[in-house]
Amino acid sequence: MLDVGCGDQPYRHLLHAGCQYFGLDLANGWEAFGTAKAQNVSHYAGGSFPYPDGAFDSVFHTETLEHVIDPAEFLRECARVLRPGGETFFTVPFQARFHYIPHDYWRFTPTALEMLMVRAGFEDVRVDARGTDVVVACAKVLGVCYRIGFTRPALLPLLGPVIFATLMLAHASLHVGWGSPDDCLGYTVTAQRVGVVE
Repeated sequence: MLDVGCGDQPYRHLLHAGCQYFGLDLANGWEAFGTAKAQNVSHYAGGSFPYPDGAFDSVFHTETLEHVIDPAEFLRECARVLRPGGETFFTVPFQARFHYIPHDYWRFTPTALEMLMVRAGFEDVRVDARGTDVVVACAKVLGVCYRIGFTRPALLPLLGPVIFATLMLAHASLHVGWGSPDDCLGYTVTAQRVGVVE
């Protein structure tokens, strides 16, 4: 499995022991994104991944694509290093603040994601919304509360009930299906590389 834009490798521990993990990140990732200089990570300057065609069974990346200057080229590289029929999984934000400034370039719609994936050489593309407009509204309220809490810690006791109520509303809305997924926090994408599984 290849983790592209792996940063501090926060999901590596979730893989089963038999999975051979490879991390890939930019050579200056720790400067641009504040990640640690992790061990066992290949670094590159962007462009072509330093792996041969069909080297991996799976490729994933989380909240990475919005930081890539040329997302079409990046997704073609993800397809190139996958074996035919290999699987990819990734997430992108939709309603998210401007982050890792200035290295935050894109927000993608489901239509754009599917088009980019098909053009890159993927099939069976599935794009699933994460959250709804109710969850987004709650996330914005929480963001404001956290910002106020960090700049004025004395107000945290007053913000506590607001934070708790907002979290409960967000979780309840997901449980009972309130809100529209057309205005969500982000998307999860799964697909397979075009080709016959050997």
